[in-house]
Amino acid sequence: MTNPDAYPQAARNFIDAYANTNYLRPLQGKELARFYVDRGFHSELRALMSELEAGARTHPRNPAKFLFVGHTGCGKSTELYRLANLIESGGEQNRFLQENFLPVQYSVSEVVGLYNIEFVDIALSIILGIYREMERLGHTVDDSPARRVYDWLYQTQGELSGPADRDELELSLGSLIRLIDVRLKSEGEIRENIRARIRKYVPELINLINEVIHEVSAITGKNILLIIDDLDKIQPLDAALNIFREHVKSLASFNCFAIYTAPISLLYDSASKHIGQFLEVHYMPMFRVRTRSGEPEPPDAPDVSTLREIIYRRVHPDLFDEHVVDEAIDMTGGILRELIRIIRGCCVYCEEYGVSRITPSVLEFQKNKLKSEYYRILEYEDYQWLSRVKRTKSRADVNMRHLESLCVLYYPNGKGWFDVHPIVSELLEEWQAEREAAGPPADELP
Repeated sequence: MTNPDAYPQAARNFIDAYANTNYLRPLQGKELARFYVDRGFHSELRALMSELEAGARTHPRNPAKFLFVGHTGCGKSTELYRLANLIESGGEQNRFLQENFLPVQYSVSEVVGLYNIEFVDIALSIILGIYREMERLGHTVDDSPARRVYDWLYQTQGELSGPADRDELELSLGSLIRLIDVRLKSEGEIRENIRARIRKYVPELINLINEVIHEVSAITGKNILLIIDDLDKIQPLDAALNIFREHVKSLASFNCFAIYTAPISLLYDSASKHIGQFLEVHYMPMFRVRTRSGEPEPPDAPDVSTLREIIYRRVHPDLFDEHVVDEAIDMTGGILRELIRIIRGCCVYCEEYGVSRITPSVLEFQKNKLKSEYYRILEYEDYQWLSRVKRTKSRADVNMRHLESLCVLYYPNGKGWFDVHPIVSELLEEWQAEREAAGPPADELP
């Protein structure tokens, strides 16, 4: 039985509930304190923190690089913000990490965007990320690496143009950072020209980054921990995979600790089997809300309880009819972002139509909207693939496109199993029923 008094900060009206259910951004700052729920087994934070501490205590130190992998929408970004928060806030349990690590965290989408990103974009974003952090902390650092990057970015056919025509001595480090930021966000032909130039300087660029890392570590007395988020969201998928397929050795060459997010399909990509030689993989498990046979987990199952708690900290239990949240948890298959999104849609509906509580019919309306989104992306061949996955639960029958689009979900338990998203499973059943009612296709008739 839920205790309504246990959620004093939860929204009690649908406008506040809408604000509390922003599924488009990870929890950070004050929202972490308000809404964060410890995922227990489903968080890799403790394992990551233990490895960071071990790497910093060894002599010579071992600045490990990590891949942080999981389904889109499973909450990786929030966990990484939580990690940085735990390191920065310290406390008795995390005192060593606070004293020995400086997190430099950013989303690659905010620096260079997400479309067709290459390794040079990632490397340049690291320079910018570290300098921004030093500016924020008020440290004075050598700006010569920034000026070198500035020259590359604004150089045209061997000559300097645009902002680089100014006397560089007039540019402060802050101005350099902002000009670099502007150039990294260039599009089209400008970006391609920049990349073409800088590809010739990749070894020097890596050396420049390591120079900055060394200086910052000397100034702060701490190990830099790069946390580069949203690499798993780069489009198209092959561009994201190629960063790791072709440049994993370079990603591992920075003289600092680092955490990179990566697409889940990287774990199953035969061209990427060498990655484990350079980067340590941490997989963030899905919440398991159904058994392998497809039955809903009981309401008191740990994963279901955690997801329910995540919702109730944002939206007060009084705004839901009984069992509605558990139904939402089951239908979204344990995908945290989809769960929060569907609850937000219910809040919008209730506010718009003057409904006092989220009822099963309100939830059904939102479910059908999500169902139509999956319906639009599925073709005949997709249903054939998904039929096999639903029957076998086997990796051998999984198409990576379906894993990335969340049509197929992976649930770890021992070697784990794959299953079709619950809503997609309904579409699959409807498709099969329609085929049976229509009879065999013309090319199968005797």
